[in-house]
Amino acid sequence: IFGGNAFTSYGGFWMGFALFEILMVISPLNPPAKDGKAVWLAVWGVFTLLNFIGTLNANRVVQFVFASLTTLFFMLAIGVHSHGMHVAAGYVGIICGSSAMYLGWAEVMNELAGRELLYIGPVKNKVF
Repeated sequence: IFGGNAFTSYGGFWMGFALFEILMVISPLNPPAKDGKAVWLAVWGVFTLLNFIGTLNANRVVQFVFASLTTLFFMLAIGVHSHGMHVAAGYVGIICGSSAMYLGWAEVMNELAGRELLYIGPVKNKVF
């Protein structure tokens, strides 16, 4: 269920973000203030933080992906008004995306090997 929630939600985020950006360019109306974009990104940061809490029983790499994604959304929200923060968020995004790609690769390789071939940091003590 968690994977379905994450993939569906973030797929919806990217479709909504693309629509938001396209409408900003083609709309005959005045584009909304940057504050709307910042609030939208912050709301996604809160949603991602709640998902991060759900990862506390998952492996450490999943936790890192969601922790870095939470940080990324809040940095992007601040970055709407700050160029320096926007650039820093880009670097966090590269780290987050790279860790997600590693996680996908590690999970496939570990399953094919039938053992932990690549480190994902299993959690020994469940939080809830």
